Amino acid sequence: MTIRSLGLASDLMVLSGLSRVETHHDRFVVRTPAEPDFWYGNMVIFRDERIDPARQIARFEADFPQAGHVTLGWDAPEMRPGPQHAALVAMGFEIHGCDVLALTGPLQAAAPPEGLCTRPLDGDEDWARATALQIETGIEEGHAEEMYRPFAMRRMTAQRGQVAQGRGVWFGAFDGAALVGDLGIFADARTARFQAVETRASHRRRGICAALLTAGVAWAARHRPGAVPVIVADAGSAAGRVYRHCGFAFAETMVTALRPPG
Repeated sequence: MTIRSLGLASDLMVLSGLSRVETHHDRFVVRTPAEPDFWYGNMVIFRDERIDPARQIARFEADFPQAGHVTLGWDAPEMRPGPQHAALVAMGFEIHGCDVLALTGPLQAAAPPEGLCTRPLDGDEDWARATALQIETGIEEGHAEEMYRPFAMRRMTAQRGQVAQGRGVWFGAFDGAALVGDLGIFADARTARFQAVETRASHRRRGICAALLTAGVAWAARHRPGAVPVIVADAGSAAGRVYRHCGFAFAETMVTALRPPG
């Protein structure tokens, strides 16, 4: 299996141990059986930039006959959201174009703010705090609590299992006993991908994100020295600007189409 897109390749790497990828002549089918409501863990990635809504939706529905959602991706690093996606929008799809950022030069390293520390999560209490922060920030971003809470709990349980298998690490930023920021990083020989970068609202704009990125890049350099650190952000977002300030640079756009259930 060869994925051209740096973003998609790192997406699939992050799912290792949880998902299986079926390779076909025209597509990759990504399945995460334990998390059927994880829309981006149950998707079809087409091998080129051609957009054929009727055929591609039918292909997804044949691959996932029980799914309530439809998630499509294209292994086309040169693709951008545009008029070619209009038919999908008319059919109820959300088109997401994310910036894939890579660190190919030096990191602008940052120490934790005074009085705070960054370290890997250790034990049930740390993981419970990180899960609570992920839920808190997800609700802030507009997700409905009754749906997002169980989803986030399953995601964090799965990612804790991956960390236990040695596939990555999850860092927290601590103000005393309080966890005020966290992120995960998973790596293989090609990429080291950051996940779920969050900071509690009360502690934002203090450099916590930069300190966590510094810890993650240092971990990757020790454990996977040839891997390229990768992070994905919404195009034009404040988070993306922070990552660029730390030394990450634009590599490609990753385009997906999602039609949620209902």
